[in-house]
Amino acid sequence: MRVFFALIFLLVNFLSIFSIESFESAGMVVFENPSDLSNSLVYFVMILAFTALLIFLSKKKFELLPAMIYVLTFLAIFYALLPYLGLLALPISFAIMILLIKKPHWVVVNFSAFLLSVGIATMFGISLAPLPAIVLLVILAVYDAVSVYKTKHMISLAESVSRVNAPMLFVIPWRGEKMMIGVGDIVIPAILAVSAQKFLDAPVVAFVKIPALFTILGGTFGLLFLIYLVEKKRGAHAGLPFINSGAILGFLISQLWKA
Repeated sequence: MRVFFALIFLLVNFLSIFSIESFESAGMVVFENPSDLSNSLVYFVMILAFTALLIFLSKKKFELLPAMIYVLTFLAIFYALLPYLGLLALPISFAIMILLIKKPHWVVVNFSAFLLSVGIATMFGISLAPLPAIVLLVILAVYDAVSVYKTKHMISLAESVSRVNAPMLFVIPWRGEKMMIGVGDIVIPAILAVSAQKFLDAPVVAFVKIPALFTILGGTFGLLFLIYLVEKKRGAHAGLPFINSGAILGFLISQLWKA
């Protein structure tokens, strides 16, 4: 399990960094002023609104939840593939959505979640400078902890999403049960890595700048600690407090080292 989730985390981060130029060329930038700290609050409000809608549909009109998720999945995958495939992304995204509906094997779900993760991480990473990105990571880490350990609404939401095989979770069968990690746990720290790659001048290792690399390594250690905690103490755990903390710490170490 550790290797599987760590590999996904690393692949999403590195492919998102590799995708920066393609997404910029396609004009897929979310915020006009990437240094504006209010962008972090806008993103957070968007997440709150989306979460509230999902919770409402899961409790009141469950039949609408799968339809909405599949439509959003189609759009997200389309935009993730558009910089690479052009209009060919349209039939491919549609085919993936049909597979999710008709043959929701965990491999299909994970592949769809992977495409979503790369697209979202790249778009928001090139739209947020490092400081707003760090602010976003801190806000979402606190929110994740509250929503899992206090209000627990994120747990019920994850259960609802998993029942419709939506690609908002990475899933792996493990010893007779399903082990899951949210797409957000992969995407959010990757935003900081992409931001560091995009906006900072720094030495490069292969094609990755040192601050981005340290951010990825820090996030990976945070993820591995989270997995260790899950293995020792079963049950739902908030991922972002651990992974985001590792990513931010890695980023800060790279800045201190540079100084």
